[in-house]
Amino acid sequence: MTDPTRPKDLDRQPVAAATGTMPAASPSTDAEAPMTEAQAAELRELAERTGEAFDASLTQHQAEERLAYLRTKV
Repeated sequence: MTDPTRPKDLDRQPVAAATGTMPAASPSTDAEAPMTEAQAAELRELAERTGEAFDASLTQHQAEERLAYLRTKV
């Protein structure tokens, strides 16, 4: 029997939304997209702190790799 107090659209939510985790982004979608503003801001800050160069032309994927590298140098 169905619970009448339960929202009807709750059963239609994807598993990721119900668990609080989101699926990984498709590599073909984000790999070539320009880095996000948040990535650029963090890269700028880390580059300044570590004395490394900042490259504003990175893709999202490249920016994530660069961020991971710079985080190890701080």
